[in-house]
Amino acid sequence: MKKGFMLVLAVLFIGLPVFAGTTISTTLQAVVGADLNITTTIPGTKAVDPTLTSAALGSVTISSNVASWTITVHSANGGKMVRAGGGDYPYTFTWGATTGIDLSTDYVQTKTAPQAATTYNLAIAYQTAASLGLSAGTYEDTLTITLATL
Repeated sequence: MKKGFMLVLAVLFIGLPVFAGTTISTTLQAVVGADLNITTTIPGTKAVDPTLTSAALGSVTISSNVASWTITVHSANGGKMVRAGGGDYPYTFTWGATTGIDLSTDYVQTKTAPQAATTYNLAIAYQTAASLGLSAGTYEDTLTITLATL
């Protein structure tokens, strides 16, 4: 009798309906990488006419999806075109509407929000070579524009 009762009890447990859960949850996660982007119309080498007093360099277009970042403009020779063997040809820099920038130290703009594509016109201003009494030769400087997250 005990054996029969256990068999009936086992059949009852197996035959009982199982109720499924009615709630699920999941976490959706998308990782968006930092995107600092710069494009330019400035050629690899820009010839500057020493008989004039300014030169348009071209433009840069910058966009960012980062909340805290910088734009840095660096002159390899501290805002001077330098001639091999000695002599320098100073200039000031223009970034968009900001003129007269002295590149003896880096020009840095700190941004605190993402930025849609924005175009900046770049130029330099200088005196004529004749007014400075510059010696013949090639005067050069390298400008570097860097975008970096903070």
